Amino acid sequence: MRGDEGPQPGASAAAISAVLGNDDLLREILLRLGFPTTLIRAAAVAKRWLRHASDPAFLRLFRDRHPPALVGFYIREALFPRLRFVPVSQAPELAAAVRRAGSITVTEEKFYIRDCRNGRLLCDLDCTGTSSHRQQSVLSPLHPTRGKLVVPPMPLREPYSAKLSPSFLPDEDGNGDTGAVEVLAIGTELRVRLLTLQSGVWIVQSSSEIHVPQTVHVYGYILFASCLHHVCGKIYIAKSSEPRHILQLDMAAASCSILQLPDGLTTDNFKLSRGENGSGLILVHAEGYLLSIWRLAANSDDVNGWELVYDRIPVREACNRHEDVTVIAVDDTIEFVFLGLKVSRAVICMHLRSRTEKAYDGMLKNMLFVDIFPFKMVWPPTFPALEEENNQEVVPVE
Repeated sequence: MRGDEGPQPGASAAAISAVLGNDDLLREILLRLGFPTTLIRAAAVAKRWLRHASDPAFLRLFRDRHPPALVGFYIREALFPRLRFVPVSQAPELAAAVRRAGSITVTEEKFYIRDCRNGRLLCDLDCTGTSSHRQQSVLSPLHPTRGKLVVPPMPLREPYSAKLSPSFLPDEDGNGDTGAVEVLAIGTELRVRLLTLQSGVWIVQSSSEIHVPQTVHVYGYILFASCLHHVCGKIYIAKSSEPRHILQLDMAAASCSILQLPDGLTTDNFKLSRGENGSGLILVHAEGYLLSIWRLAANSDDVNGWELVYDRIPVREACNRHEDVTVIAVDDTIEFVFLGLKVSRAVICMHLRSRTEKAYDGMLKNMLFVDIFPFKMVWPPTFPALEEENNQEVVPVE
């Protein structure tokens, strides 16, 4: 019967061509793919698909709609130095990424992560069992063919009097493979150098002499330096003892400012982190089972210009267990926060926007010196060259 007949093959091909031949519809379809890994596979279909998928404007839209997914997190405790990877994502599209992130194998007994950013790990490998013989390397778990980039020792101008920051990975638009900050205090003058590693050689990217008031203590731990568009930005030195504050060094202006901590801080249970792409500071504070999060923009001229992003969010897992939370880590995009429960010895991974929580029970041996490094998918994706049979403008529809 004619009513039971399906669409003719020619009509189906014409309909498919009408959809895939429309640039606006094709871009909308690509926007809905959800993961960079899927986008890469779609871009391999034809030249036109690759052109749309790799367009910078399209990639900005794609990232806004689909931020880099959290693959999992690395965790290490001081008394139990063996590094562990805990997978978070259950998406089939990220199964290969989860497998690669968890398959880091090193022959060294101790393995310390110093920084984790955009799919790369800056690590200390203890080759001899003594801290004086640690080898620093950059690893790319999602790209194992890149191997291990060995970081040479950093040159100190004044080895006995300068303070050198732990190395850090640059932002996505930063310069070099890794970076470090050297601060030399002479009276009320700070001599500051920002160093970056480029092609295996440490380069002084910028230097500045900054005067600080006599009442300011420069002793503390260097949080990080932010570099925006290859121009040195701000360096932050956190003072943990009373009176607590953060010293902000502006290399370009050769000036310093004292950043007071937010007024709402009622306990020492907080963590500081740098924002995405050097956007500023993030501060996560916990009181009981309640979380508050502040952000301070790097371009803010107000030293007290903390913006309250989340105010006293209840952590349900902690509330249900009648436990207080300890802040362990936060990712740079303020998307995920990682908390510890001392009695349960559990780690809680909380997605802040949706308030969803995942508890990993028995994860902690104790709460002393716990480090967690969120590990996300690499951005932007790398699009491979098209195969010969796909190196055409349109997709043939039969």
